[in-house]
Amino acid sequence: MECILYPEQYKIIYNISFLSLGTSIYAVYNGHYSLSICPGGVFLTSINYWVYPDYSWRRYLDMTYVILALNYQIYKAYSSQYMFWYYSIMFAAVSMYPLGVYYHKKNNFGTLHMHIAHYILFLILLILSYILVKLNKFYSAFEM
Repeated sequence: MECILYPEQYKIIYNISFLSLGTSIYAVYNGHYSLSICPGGVFLTSINYWVYPDYSWRRYLDMTYVILALNYQIYKAYSSQYMFWYYSIMFAAVSMYPLGVYYHKKNNFGTLHMHIAHYILFLILLILSYILVKLNKFYSAFEM
């Protein structure tokens, strides 16, 4: 299949994807094994897709896994002490995705704006994964 972006566009996201591995390792180090699966899987699917982005199964695997991981983290954040801040920042981050899609449709391979929106989305979600691991105390149903 034909690559859908220029190398200078997709190599940045490919490189940023390696930060997910660090977040996953950090989650394991702190004993949050279930939370390590989200950034770890995002790392694997992202490097698989962003090495040469096209409209193949790799794209849809990456998108599906990111959505599932995001939903899991939203669920986990519900029982955390920073739930309000997590959801507020999450909403701001996820709003970058439609903005990137808009810029992509406006100009076939997109503009710098599309890529900046995607980079911001990825980095904020990565930071939120870190926050979920580092700063949160999770409450069990019995403590509430």
